[in-house]
Amino acid sequence: MILTAKKKAFLEELPRVVGEAVETYGIRLRKIEIEEDEKGCYTVLITYDSEFHL
Repeated sequence: MILTAKKKAFLEELPRVVGEAVETYGIRLRKIEIEEDEKGCYTVLITYDSEFHL
């Protein structure tokens, strides 16, 4: 099953948020989308497989 986690961050926090996603989900990670809102805050959508099968 594919799931998406949603995180909020400011520009200076983006490298940490993306790094944590890569560390947490590893090869289950499918994509990361970053969207900016009108106030300069970013929403990070992290899509990953909930189960990994070889």
